[in-house]
Amino acid sequence: MDVEKLIKVSGDLVDFFRDERDVNNLAQHLESSKPLRSQCDADYTDVHSSLQDYQKKLGLSKKKADEEKSEVAADMELDLLQKELEEELDTELLFRDQFR
Repeated sequence: MDVEKLIKVSGDLVDFFRDERDVNNLAQHLESSKPLRSQCDADYTDVHSSLQDYQKKLGLSKKKADEEKSEVAADMELDLLQKELEEELDTELLFRDQFR
């Protein structure tokens, strides 16, 4: 904003506040905006709290999913080892039968 516009706006503002009714109207509007501001603050707090709760839940869900993936991988490894053991037992039984 250039200096001339700033001077003009300042002058308009001074003229505005010279009239007592304008000052009273401004004060009244500021006072009536307080409940709105209070409600906005309360809504912000609620939304912020909800957002934090959802972020926690999301983090827990990710952790649980990772644990489930690890468990599935461990189960697959266990199944593979069980299959290998059974194959070795079958092979051992075949060798025993052959040596009899």
